Order: sequence, then structure tokens, then C-alpha cells
Amino acid sequence: MTADVERALLVWPLVVSLVTIFGTASFVLFSGEEEVFDLRAAAASLLTLWRILAAVIFLVSPLVLLNVTADMAGVSWTNAVGFVPEAVTETHAGRVFEWFLPITLVILLSACISLPESIRTTMLSLLAAVLLLLQALLSHAIDKGTLAVAVYFLHEVAVGLWIGALLALWMVARRGSPPDLWVVHAARRVSKLAFWSVIALVATGMYTAYNGLGFDLYHLLFSAYGRTLIAKVIVFAGVLAIGAYNRYWLAPNVGDPAARDTLLRNVQVESIILLFAVVGLASLLANTPPAHGMSDHVGHAMMAMVTADPSRRRLRKFEP
Repeated sequence: MTADVERALLVWPLVVSLVTIFGTASFVLFSGEEEVFDLRAAAASLLTLWRILAAVIFLVSPLVLLNVTADMAGVSWTNAVGFVPEAVTETHAGRVFEWFLPITLVILLSACISLPESIRTTMLSLLAAVLLLLQALLSHAIDKGTLAVAVYFLHEVAVGLWIGALLALWMVARRGSPPDLWVVHAARRVSKLAFWSVIALVATGMYTAYNGLGFDLYHLLFSAYGRTLIAKVIVFAGVLAIGAYNRYWLAPNVGDPAARDTLLRNVQVESIILLFAVVGLASLLANTPPAHGMSDHVGHAMMAMVTADPSRRRLRKFEP
């Protein structure tokens, strides 16, 4: 197993948890004005999920930092522990984690302590958004400047809103026992939100792909980055087919019980594929060196390297 795959497998549950908390909490805020089923009832249906995901974020984040440090130092995880303070103070990735790790504690507390549901939901949505922004600052986009980081962040937001809307609709409908009228209204909102999220994903995805590949067909077909991108696009196209069927055939007839049941089953399948396949491939893509325009770092904005020091191995930033 390559280092890129190992890192992607570690980062994947973190990204899944972040986009799911952000998307589901945002959707609850977005749909909580419905008089037939208020925000408190919808949020209660998702509280257990939020607590589990917040715990995953809190537990996995230090491991990601340790993995980044081990890669930069060229040592095992055990030996990398001693390099962590230096990585935090002297590297770009480490300085990002100085903010990242405390916020993971705040998001865990927000999910677990007793709070009014409106405050809890708002805090989870905002805190997850901040962590997604910091995640963008750890991506290859940092090599391309502020615009690339902003586009990457918008890509994360779009996939979070899409996944969150689907998952929230399915979980609230199945676990919260809302009235049928809420399901009808929420399903139509999910359809509209998914439509605009897909447009944003395509636009930002094309920009990011250009940064990673340029217009070189050889890079697309024969680089690890290009092949991973092709796999992601193929799976994404399959999800789009399911989404199109839901939007144009089932959503207009969601008032019919049979159509509503079919829609909820399809939404479940769609959200599972997005979380396990699309986000998994996206995590692998984010940890695969771009085939075009590579600059100072590889992997998680690892703007450091190991120098051969006879007396002491240490981390050193890449020089331009």
C-alpha cells in the first residue's frame, strides 16, 4: 500500500465526518422554519449521528497530524512523536493544525453538552465550515494561491450541502417520524439544493482538475492523479443519474406514498455512494501529487523535508 493510499484512508473518515456534520446541520437550519416540523425535532433525529461524527473528528485529527509529521520526517509514527512540536511551529501544515485541533474539541463539546438545539445546530454548521476551510489550506490548492484555496473550499461546501441534504432528509424521515407534509416540502428543497450543488461541484471540480492536470491528455490517462480523477468522475456520473431520476421523476410526485418511499430509498443509496465512493476517491485525489504544476509540497501542504544532519535529524522548510 502506497503512502498516498494510507494517508487517504486516514483522512477519509475525517472528511466524511466534516462534510456530513456541516451538510446535515446546514440543512436542518435551512428547513427548520417549517411549522409542521420545527428545528428542534429535526435536530433531535440527528443528534446521535452528530455526536459520533464529532468524536471521529476529535480522535482522527491528531492521527492525521502525526501522519503528516511522519511523512515530513521520513520516520515511523512512533518516532514521529518527537518531531510534532517542531512540525507545529515550523511548517505550514503544523500551523494550520494549531487552529484545527482546538476547534475539534469545541465541535465535540457542542455536540455532546446540553444546548438549545438552535444554538447547537448553528455552532456545528459554522465550526464544521471552519474546519473545511482549514482542510482546504492543507490541500494541494495552497500551491496555486488564494483563488485555488477558495475554489477548493467551495467544492467542499457544495459536496457537504448535497450529502447533508440527502442524509438529513432520509434520517429525519425515517427516525424523526415527521408529518408527510414536511417530507414533501423537504424533498423539494433537497432537489433544488442538490441541483445547485452539482453545478457548483462541476465548476469547481473543473478548475481544480485544470490546476492538477492542465490540458495534457497524457497526464489525465497515465498519471495516478489523472486515473483517480477518471474513477471519481465515473462514480459521480452514476450518482448524477440517480439524482436526475429523483429530481425529474420522483420529486414532482412526492405527495404520492409510493413515490415518496421510492424517493427515500434512492436518497439513501445516493448518500451512501457519495460518502463511501465519491468522498473516498476525493480523499485519495487530494493526497495524490498533481501531475501538472507541482510546486513546493506533496500531500497535505507538507512544506517541509528532512535534511541529513549527522548530529540530529530535523525538519526544514522547502526553499523556493
